[in-house]
Amino acid sequence: MEAQNKYIQKQLGQLLEEKRRGLRNSRSGTEQEARFRHEGEESHPNGSSSGGEEEGRPFRPRGGNNLNFKVDIPEFKGQLDPDLFLDWLQTVEWVFDYKDVPDAKKAKLVALKLRKYASIWCTNVVAERARKGKVKIRSWDQMRDKLKDKFLPPRYLQDNYLKLHRLKQGTKSVEEYTREFEQLLLKCGLKEDETQTLVRYLSGLDEQIAHVVELHPYSSLDALSSLVYKVER
Repeated sequence: MEAQNKYIQKQLGQLLEEKRRGLRNSRSGTEQEARFRHEGEESHPNGSSSGGEEEGRPFRPRGGNNLNFKVDIPEFKGQLDPDLFLDWLQTVEWVFDYKDVPDAKKAKLVALKLRKYASIWCTNVVAERARKGKVKIRSWDQMRDKLKDKFLPPRYLQDNYLKLHRLKQGTKSVEEYTREFEQLLLKCGLKEDETQTLVRYLSGLDEQIAHVVELHPYSSLDALSSLVYKVER
């Protein structure tokens, strides 16, 4: 029994000694890592290491949130699809607004994004104006009007005006009616007073909902549609 106790004590002593050595090595490694990190910061004033970002750590710009998203004008190939054309045109306007593109550059930038039939059409327009001695199209307003004349049939606008004028909620939900109303507004490109738009929206609503909504204040189409959702629920 005494021999067993001595053996166990000896084993425990060895285990404790190994644990102490492990702790000393761990401290030494931490100190060495800290020293390397300090040396690296001294050699690079901005605090970055020559090897780039540490592996496994995501890159974050030093200047805070960097919103340098790549936003570009989409190409347009001249498809004879009015809805597709209007979507492209709206995207162009959003890109111009997001990037604060100067008016003097807008027409040129759009011309660079015309492909296939649209590019051929644009080349012919430029050549024809040159033959007739007309000045070049330099403003985006002029170019946009030319594009609409070519790729947005007059009948398309007339049809959508008629649909908007006749639009009724009927069996549609408020969400479905509102979505269709706003889509038709965009397609028609209406530039009317907002009060007229609100009256137009109300006139197509279900009468029971419209009567309740008219008793509450609202100042915009968004506020009115939100109120209509609440009444429907």
